[in-house]
This record gives sequence, structure tokens and C-alpha cells, in this order.
Amino acid sequence: MDDDDTLLAELRRIAGIVDPVPADLLFSLSITGFDIEVCRLVPQPPAGLLAGVRGDEETTRATFESASLTIMVEWTAGTNGTVRLDGWLAPPVACRIELRTVDGPQTMDTDEGGRFAAARISRGEVQIRVHATTDQVADGVLTVVTPSFVV
Repeated sequence: MDDDDTLLAELRRIAGIVDPVPADLLFSLSITGFDIEVCRLVPQPPAGLLAGVRGDEETTRATFESASLTIMVEWTAGTNGTVRLDGWLAPPVACRIELRTVDGPQTMDTDEGGRFAAARISRGEVQIRVHATTDQVADGVLTVVTPSFVV
């Protein structure tokens, strides 16, 4: 046993004396299945080719893919440290979009073309969750989640 293992064992022993686990504590974990599908970020062209232009503003794009859905987003700098985020789903699907942002979640529905937009979100980490409708869930469609990305 090396010094780290000895130290950890001693810390466990002391923690057990100072703050023991209550005898009546019950712990149970049951996982029956996952109802989400995680996207992966699609590699993008070099930075010079990635930035687009809308008027005088710089636009940044990212694409995420999963087995069932592609999520394309672009964001443009706004005012006061905010950005406008526009997104598209392929294939187009009507669903609920949840943007998890540094200011908390924002929800919106896609239009018939699978498009969605958030006019003002604070700069920082964002995660997109695409929630299937009740009918889609009944057909086995999963919630699709992107990894967090920075806008």
C-alpha cells in the first residue's frame, strides 16, 4: 500500500467516526433504460471558412449528429454580452426545444420546418435538448441532447 492509499484509508476511518452513515439510511438505485440520445459535434472546416457574415456581424456555426437527428446552429453577437441563436433540425420535426444556458433554461417550439430561434441568450455554455412530442415518444423517439458548447 502506498502513501496515498494509507492516507485515504485514514481519512475514511476518521470520517466514519466524525460523521457516520446513519443506520436507517436506505439507498437504492434502479436504472431501467435511458430515454436520451446524445449527439456528437461534427468536425468543422478551418476557422477562416467557418465564420459567415450577416451584414457586419460575424456568425459562428456548429453541427451535431445523432443516429436519428442532425442539429445545426449558428449564433451571432448581440448587445450586452448576448447572442442570437438560430437552429434547424434535420429531418425537420415539430418538437419542444430546451436551451440550457448560464441564465437557466429557455424553451421554445420548432416550426414545421424544424427551425427554432432564441433572440437573446447570455454568452457562455449552452446545451440543446430536443424533446419529442407525446406521440413521438409512443413511437420510440428519444430526447436528443447535444454536448455543451460555448457561444
